[in-house]
Amino acid sequence: MAAKNHIELVVKTMAVLESLAASEHGKALRDIASEVGLVKSSVFRILFTLKEAGYVEQPEANGVYRVTLRTAGLARRNTDRLGLTEIARPHLTHLRDALDESVALAERRQSSVVLVDVLETSHPLRLSFHIGDDCPIHATALGKAVAAFLTPEELTTFLQGQSLAQFTARTKTKVQHLKAELKQSHENGYSINDEETVAGALLIGAPLFDATGAVCGALSINTPTARCSDTRKQSIITAVVRTAKRISKDLEDAGFTRPLPSGRS
Repeated sequence: MAAKNHIELVVKTMAVLESLAASEHGKALRDIASEVGLVKSSVFRILFTLKEAGYVEQPEANGVYRVTLRTAGLARRNTDRLGLTEIARPHLTHLRDALDESVALAERRQSSVVLVDVLETSHPLRLSFHIGDDCPIHATALGKAVAAFLTPEELTTFLQGQSLAQFTARTKTKVQHLKAELKQSHENGYSINDEETVAGALLIGAPLFDATGAVCGALSINTPTARCSDTRKQSIITAVVRTAKRISKDLEDAGFTRPLPSGRS
């Protein structure tokens, strides 16, 4: 009876997954086939099916294969949850290295947005951020990226008891102006801080969504306006939005949900 219940294809599929899981940067088809002792055509069909199911990805055509966080999510659904920072960090590193500009990650709290990770550029001219800093929703790219995707009731909670502080001459300090900008950011899928907190600094932000589809944080890139042409700005916007979507997909695959609020922090 045991032999009749044995499914060899399942064994082969798990061997392919284990081979991929052992590599941090992924593997080529020929290397996987050699390692698991199967012909390339069989391994290709297994990988193709796993890609369709969302457990394997191939970022570049004819490139290496690697497991997705959906695979990790299977094992972690009932154990300690992967955190926002851990899931986002590989993407932030890639974004920082690709553009050589500082990147930041913020987490949504009950009535605030808080900086939780920063990766700095190699350029000597750069802004300094500190983990734990608050990201005002009326002025920062991170704060506005989150606020743009809150419900009206949630936005009201964020605004209650908060003054819209003036940081520079470009800071918006009227609620009606802020709401108009947040509506535009919602439509665009990204936010902009154009010298609203620091003169001479441009920051582009994009929202992150958890497994339930709720906004749970944001990422941003910052750059001095002196080295940001219109073409460069558009490249940054494209990269930030693309990276935010990839992180959100990983958050979904890992089953990440925003922690329940427990007071303002």
